[in-house]
Amino acid sequence: MKAQLRAVFICFILSSLCGATTVPGTTDESLSRPTASQASIGTTNQTTNIATSTGTTNQTTNPLTTTPTENQTVTSPTNTGMSNFFETIQKFLANSQASNLIQKQIGNFIKSNNVSFPISILTPENLQKVLKLLGPAASNLQGLSQYAGQLANIPNELRNFTDELEQDISPQCYSHLQSMVSALMKREQWAIKMIDATGKLSSGLMDGNLFWPGSYDECLSVNAAGKFDGRYCTATISLASVLGAMFPITTAVNLNLGVCMPDSCTAKEINTVLNTTLGLLPLGANELQTAQTTCNERAEFDDLAIAGFTVCGVFGVLMLLSTLFDVMYNYHQRKSTKTVPHENGTSPESKYQVNGDVAEKPKAPTQPGTLVKLAMTFSVYTNGKKLLSTEQGGGALSAINGIRFLSISWVVLGHSFSSPLNALQNPGFMAEFLGNWTSMVMVNGLLSVDSFFTLSGLLVSYLFMKEMKREKGRINWFMFYFHRIWRLTPAYMLVLFLNMSLFRYLGDGPGWPNDGIEATCRETWWTNLLYINNIYKRRKMCFGWSWYLANDMQFYVVSPLLLVPLFFSKKIGLFINILALLGIYIATGMVSSHFELGSTMFSTDFAAMMAKFDNYFNDYYIVPWCRMGPYIVGIVTGYVIYRTNGKYKIPKGINILIWITVAVTACVVVYSINGPANGHAWSNGVNALYNAVHRSVWGMCVCWVIFACVTGNGGIVNDFLSWKFFVPLGRLSYCLYLTHLIVLQYYLLSVRQPIYATTLELIFIFLGTLMLSILVSIVASLAFEAPMMALEKVIFRRGKK
Repeated sequence: MKAQLRAVFICFILSSLCGATTVPGTTDESLSRPTASQASIGTTNQTTNIATSTGTTNQTTNPLTTTPTENQTVTSPTNTGMSNFFETIQKFLANSQASNLIQKQIGNFIKSNNVSFPISILTPENLQKVLKLLGPAASNLQGLSQYAGQLANIPNELRNFTDELEQDISPQCYSHLQSMVSALMKREQWAIKMIDATGKLSSGLMDGNLFWPGSYDECLSVNAAGKFDGRYCTATISLASVLGAMFPITTAVNLNLGVCMPDSCTAKEINTVLNTTLGLLPLGANELQTAQTTCNERAEFDDLAIAGFTVCGVFGVLMLLSTLFDVMYNYHQRKSTKTVPHENGTSPESKYQVNGDVAEKPKAPTQPGTLVKLAMTFSVYTNGKKLLSTEQGGGALSAINGIRFLSISWVVLGHSFSSPLNALQNPGFMAEFLGNWTSMVMVNGLLSVDSFFTLSGLLVSYLFMKEMKREKGRINWFMFYFHRIWRLTPAYMLVLFLNMSLFRYLGDGPGWPNDGIEATCRETWWTNLLYINNIYKRRKMCFGWSWYLANDMQFYVVSPLLLVPLFFSKKIGLFINILALLGIYIATGMVSSHFELGSTMFSTDFAAMMAKFDNYFNDYYIVPWCRMGPYIVGIVTGYVIYRTNGKYKIPKGINILIWITVAVTACVVVYSINGPANGHAWSNGVNALYNAVHRSVWGMCVCWVIFACVTGNGGIVNDFLSWKFFVPLGRLSYCLYLTHLIVLQYYLLSVRQPIYATTLELIFIFLGTLMLSILVSIVASLAFEAPMMALEKVIFRRGKK
């Protein structure tokens, strides 16, 4: 069996050498000259002049050993003399007796190696192709002798190859690999499926398509006559040394190759097999090695998963029982308050006699007690009505609902365009996309988070001022902080926990992570609970997009330092807020200047972008001392709305002028980075200035829209943003933020083939993610967010004032 395995590899290499030898970018008459770095397959004293072929239609070949360019098409300097030599050889091979003799000799060689299957490799046609391959590289019989030497050395190379494999992998894995090869030679269907399921050269190679996943589902469907099943693995192979500048993204030229292997082989053993096989390629110093091999495995349910399922079960039972109680209670209340019909002229308002009994008029419905309210806190019926209601309380800033939903939609849009960029068939799409100025809406979609910071600061300020006025300058500081923590934490922690414990069991696919998407959560989840994950161990952050929640909580904790002075003294309060804003500007400018950050996270200058990405995200984008500007702007605006009581008439002409100025300013903030995004970088000073102030300027634009709408100067903008349809969607914005990336990642990790990016394709991904996230956020709100808010109202009797 070992000899058969060796012979199979011999046949594979022979057929590769004798197959179609046309190199991409050449014709049948012009062949590529091998580079000096190409090593021979033979001994150390031999050199090869054979260029790597593209193989035949029946083979899985590797064209990545050469870089096809126009400069590779050359002709032999001794073309005249060589043509006569090769014509003589070709005439010799055209003689059927000579061909039969050569084939007989090859057959004897195969039999001497105990090969039990018939094989016919060297036909006259294939031998002529060999001569064409050798022609440009040989001036005499040296080329043919080198070729013969290589053929003679193949058995030794392959014998070393199989001996090495036998020592490095387990006997069972080795035996099953032999069974696979043997079955392949017998053309058994399951073996052919394993080869078919393995990734192969795909179109779009020059556009950067280095994701060759093969067929995930076909591999898993393999059953080798009860011996073993198929196991799908992904091998990451670095090609930077081989391909160089062929690709648009030259700093990360990694081939992700899907391979189908027996499930008796571990990922380490499969990695060994692949590295040993890649070592046979004649690449000289440019050797290929797999950086890592990851095999998809069905995760076993551990204690964390059991806890996750238990939490889901507990909340499911609570929702079911609470809903049943709520429905029965309301049915009983309606039944007891039905109007009694008139009978014999007797009014239901008076006592009447039936069969000698005295009946009382129906009593007015009683308000449910504390225990009844507690029993209904998890009711889907009651919480669903509140969630979907379009009614708002008196004094509500109705335009905020529209801004909330549009802002969270912008967040989803930005993630829908940026998240798939790591696994595209055409990574060159990024440069093409950034070249269009309209793409700046997605590139600068980071401003959508600043809209939320602005809204948060505005609402905190407005409600704080109203509470202080009602309580005559006093406030319950315990409730001030407890309400915020209770409002955010339960839903946040429950979604994080379920994502950490159960996500990895919910799907599969070529890129599906065995440990889920939150591998760091077991180590750093507690930093999320304390809302310090954007400061402490931020490079190992759990639930990566939760940095916003940490910032928002930190801003809320220090907000009284800005709010209290503002309430008691307008001048002192404004001075302190302006001083804090200037401090944020200075800190942000210094951070940006120190790390020499660009004005945008994304750029066509991929090397420069990746070099600064870590500093941009971890040292500037997520830290509170660089992000509080819009929050302070919101605090001041909330105070202005409180002082004006939402009534401030602006002359029509001035109002239009302000609207135009704000619209132009907002467009400048969003679209001015078109140059840096396309590789035309600004100076370090200009970048620092932009990074320091542009988020606060955007917050000012958002604040003007809210102020104008509240004071009656919003016109059609206010009509749109105050649309009742936005009321329930605005309530869902928090759960939408928590869940939308889970939905998006689930899709991206489940796809069987890499995405071919187009603007239309990404728009469909955005719309699908948004719609599904709304559905998921409704479930999360009804299960986690709404019950906790109802519990707070019952326990602390909030909302009674």
